[in-house]
Amino acid sequence: MAFNGVSINERPRLLINNKNTSRNKYPGNSGGRDLRLDFLRGLIMLVVIVVHMEYYSFFSMFVWERIGLISSAEGFVGLSGIVLGIVYKNRLLRDGFKSSAIKLWKRSFQLYRINVFIVLSIALLGLLPFINVFEVTHWIPNTQRSRAFLLYPADGTPWVEIFKQAFLLKIGPHQFQVIGLYVGLIATAPFVLYFLHRKKTIWLMVISFIIYGINQKYQFRITGARFEWGFPTLTWQLIFINGMVVGYHQEKILGYITERKNKILVIIASCFSLAFLFLALNNPNAVYWPLRDLAGLDGELFRQIYLNWFQKPTLGLGRIFNNITLFIVFYYALTHYWFPINKALGWLVIPLGQASLYVFIVHIYFILLFSNTPLGSYDSFILNTAIHATAITLIWLMVKHKVLFQLIPR
Repeated sequence: MAFNGVSINERPRLLINNKNTSRNKYPGNSGGRDLRLDFLRGLIMLVVIVVHMEYYSFFSMFVWERIGLISSAEGFVGLSGIVLGIVYKNRLLRDGFKSSAIKLWKRSFQLYRINVFIVLSIALLGLLPFINVFEVTHWIPNTQRSRAFLLYPADGTPWVEIFKQAFLLKIGPHQFQVIGLYVGLIATAPFVLYFLHRKKTIWLMVISFIIYGINQKYQFRITGARFEWGFPTLTWQLIFINGMVVGYHQEKILGYITERKNKILVIIASCFSLAFLFLALNNPNAVYWPLRDLAGLDGELFRQIYLNWFQKPTLGLGRIFNNITLFIVFYYALTHYWFPINKALGWLVIPLGQASLYVFIVHIYFILLFSNTPLGSYDSFILNTAIHATAITLIWLMVKHKVLFQLIPR
């Protein structure tokens, strides 16, 4: 079972036909899953591991909004919507709407149970005097530990209250909060699927954008859960729902991106991506980036641009556009240069992408593991690089050898 509600053994149709004249091009095979999407999800999981283990290393230099003003969260939510749209279109045609809706709601409830388990397991571990849970019970803005914000009830809070807040998802590690958002998104997916099946795609997109626009002004947090502060559901539904639209209409949309005759779209997307890269490298408050003196923009100008167009919780339009352009560039590159790219990194990232939920769960406990050793240091670049490399390697090995796959959902 994959992270986005899609079984690892599902076989959604692929886009590229068998008229493949390039040895490097992604092979068309209507009987297999789209490994390009697995590849991209695997890259995102690498970013998740590095960003959430907040150490200054070679890896962290390139993932904290360095290739653009984007984060792993947007890519994860958008790609999950795409894959879910691909798979559930086929499932809907095969099993009908009722069966598909029930499976989605079951998946949503499974993700909810996992959320509650993670929240309570951290609370219980915090009772042990020899385990320090600070890294997963606090949010530390820009690595400034003096400004850490407590995400769990204070010591002495009755357990009845802790359980209540856990079941309402009002507490929990910030590193896992996007899964809380995903619980709600998966729960609403049957309604999105209904619109798509009834050929009401335009209406669906219009409604999604209207809700997004309204929430830009009023900032409703409809569930009251903790994740709403970082990922307001009415805002973040935009990239999930439109991701489902892309997946459901994969032949038209993703097929259009990958056609060489439409290369002008990729060229334009590449130019915008380079512009976003330049903007990101001008961030005067960049975390883990040693070359800030090379910035070519005034710091105040950057801050105004960022606040107006690129904020993460409000999902600024600039951030959305940055994600779209990078997706176009990456997906086109993976299509036409698949074999060299896959040979270089596919062995590492594809398994992680196919077991995304598993990776998300176990990486929380890896954060705990390393934070309870004297190894991590904000000043030791080499040691921290080794920590990140070790964590990635161990999680990859766990996936490859299916460690606890019977117990941990994938």
